[in-house]
Amino acid sequence: MSKPPFLPYACQSISPEDTEAVAHALTGELITRGPLVREFEQKIADYCGAKYGVAFTNGTSALDATYFAAGTNQNDRIVTTPNTFIGSLTGAIHADATPVFIDLDRTTGNLDMNLLEFNLNRPSSRGREIFMAVHYAGIPLDMRRIDALIKNPDTIVIEDAAHALGSRYPSGELVGSCAWSHMTVFSFHPNKHITTGEGGMVLTNDEELYQKLLLYRNNGIERNPEKIHCPQNPWWYEIQAVTGNFNFTEFQAALGLSQLKRLDQFIQHRADLVKHYRSQLANVAGITLSDPRWDEFSNYHLFVVQIDFSRFKITRADLMKKLLEANIGSQVLYIPVYKHPFFVKKAGDLSEYFPQTELFYSQALALPFQCRLTEEDVTRVCESLKKLLSKQ
Repeated sequence: MSKPPFLPYACQSISPEDTEAVAHALTGELITRGPLVREFEQKIADYCGAKYGVAFTNGTSALDATYFAAGTNQNDRIVTTPNTFIGSLTGAIHADATPVFIDLDRTTGNLDMNLLEFNLNRPSSRGREIFMAVHYAGIPLDMRRIDALIKNPDTIVIEDAAHALGSRYPSGELVGSCAWSHMTVFSFHPNKHITTGEGGMVLTNDEELYQKLLLYRNNGIERNPEKIHCPQNPWWYEIQAVTGNFNFTEFQAALGLSQLKRLDQFIQHRADLVKHYRSQLANVAGITLSDPRWDEFSNYHLFVVQIDFSRFKITRADLMKKLLEANIGSQVLYIPVYKHPFFVKKAGDLSEYFPQTELFYSQALALPFQCRLTEEDVTRVCESLKKLLSKQ
């Protein structure tokens, strides 16, 4: 008897129109950054309601650029969640800033808002608070509430919205509008809502930050005659910061523009899958789902369940292996940042300070959730999961 098809936990959806758009871009005069890149930047900014967009090679380089634009230094403290990918902090670490982690709200996987106020307004004789707001799994933080918590006007607010293109705040604005932040970052990795292969983008409403983001993207090169020392020489440019080359390509932009046409369709499809998952797993003792009150605001990038493995007398690793044997992929997102060797060497074992993060991490499992998935696939996943747990 043949196995049913493999269901990855995440994957891209590429249409014939996407392929055609990329092929057409490859026939253009420019294949590196050009007019399609600028169009893609503007379309994403317009979609979200922001003024400026700057595309980068990937989400991590886009996040790094925000720390550069913010002028992050060793005196600054980066307030954020430990439940995230390291890209949320690489730029801060390179600047020798200090991460300050906030324990989780396990109903969302986001940081606990009730623990946030003290850490956002800690008195200090030097440095600033930089709040890196991570919208885990597409469930948005209440940025308007966070804005009201901030008492120091020097605090910088950046949103890691790699999971959240198309999500809305409870106040109504789309994530990316920067209504309550200085900059917002998106990722276009293949497991995101829309993909450009690799890619990322920063949105902002601040022209000065926009100019710094452009500088960071292109090796710190400045060509503007008003900002260089020898404007009379047509060949002259100046390296005003040593950054790197993070330019986006025309064929990536072509794919992004084509995918963007289907973004709302992708979001609706995921919303339908969430409803089906909830109906299949509702009231299963030992399995906890995210708070459904956020469904109307979230684009749902991931579908993460929390499983009481001790109740079922099975380890997560064994369950993942058995699901894989049934051709069902799964993943753990994320290993708390403070558990990685780099942080342990610097700060030791911090686990005892984050009891909710530890519990969430010990139980979290991301099930298949992507735009090629059908409701029948969801039924298969849930039936397999319940069957495997009931055998224990």
